[in-house]
Amino acid sequence: MINTNVEIRLRKVLGRFKRDEFVKHLREWGSIPSGCLKEVETVVAEKSTRKALVERIVQLSNIKHLTTLDVAQLDLIYHQNHPNNRKWSVFQLTKQPEQNEKHVVTSPDAFRERLGKQLSFYFKNDLCLRTRGDAWWLRLGIQEGSQAQRLSPGNVVYMVHHPHSQYIIMSSIKVSHKDFVMQALLNSLHCSEIREIQLTGRDLDSLAALALHSNSQGWFSQFRLGQVDSNPLSKGPSRKRKAPSDVPDTDVVFENQKDKDHREQQILHAFGSNRQPKLQKIEYKLETRFRGFEFAPAMSLHKEPFHCRVKFEGSSVLEGIKELGRAGLTALPLPHHLANVHSLAKNHFVLADKKRTRPEQK
Repeated sequence: MINTNVEIRLRKVLGRFKRDEFVKHLREWGSIPSGCLKEVETVVAEKSTRKALVERIVQLSNIKHLTTLDVAQLDLIYHQNHPNNRKWSVFQLTKQPEQNEKHVVTSPDAFRERLGKQLSFYFKNDLCLRTRGDAWWLRLGIQEGSQAQRLSPGNVVYMVHHPHSQYIIMSSIKVSHKDFVMQALLNSLHCSEIREIQLTGRDLDSLAALALHSNSQGWFSQFRLGQVDSNPLSKGPSRKRKAPSDVPDTDVVFENQKDKDHREQQILHAFGSNRQPKLQKIEYKLETRFRGFEFAPAMSLHKEPFHCRVKFEGSSVLEGIKELGRAGLTALPLPHHLANVHSLAKNHFVLADKKRTRPEQK
């Protein structure tokens, strides 16, 4: 029999699954025999209630002596398949001066063992690691406080690290735990500094793309994605364009066609033809001089910096900005802080006037 603590955790994790996900995730988990999985498939096919399905899986799980770490593995599998249910922040690692590489990269098991040992200096924990593609996924459960506090989502931290990169992506973490977790990561990866780079969001793949491929976003993304046939620096024979398959309607006339084509070229140059990485928010804090004196003349009396906050929010803000320019609803070319967000690897900015330095007097 599994103990009460493990049973509560298992029910909680299974309760998040959709009906068509149970068999797939349980097979990936590997803690239920294949014969029992067939029974789970039968229960799913019978379209019984999800509560009854969870109860049956818990009964089948009693066959094996599950531990809290086993349930943690199942929880990690769920979050690997539903990463957008969490809010993520990106952190940048700085190598130690004496290291030749960005940081020492070991095998997944060696890294988990080293990080678990470092974390044990600060608090009891259960740490599990699974690989997905070229990324290492970690789930850290901090065992502190009462039983209810240990089951609290605030005591669980998820981390995604791409080996040979200088970035680690983390879910929300309690302030009381943050310094200890950061120090353990520094010691485990042999780095001298870890800092947040003001890049946050819910779409994990987009955050990873913005951090890892910041120099190949926008128009350059076509080369990273292999959408060109030849080296852009080499001159080859020009290709004849194929005639469009759709016959244009001769009765439809576009006014200002030149302006429309010009806008399209500017948008293509800034954003490229591919879909933009998904950011749910871009925020600017302005600490600049007020420049709208023609609309508010009285503001010319104020010499202090004008403080303002501008926030763009939506399902995909970068794609929205791109479409605003294409529709002619914003002036083009876009300012640098809007047209190059995808290459700056951040979505929180402070815009301030440049400080002018006086020339040295001879």
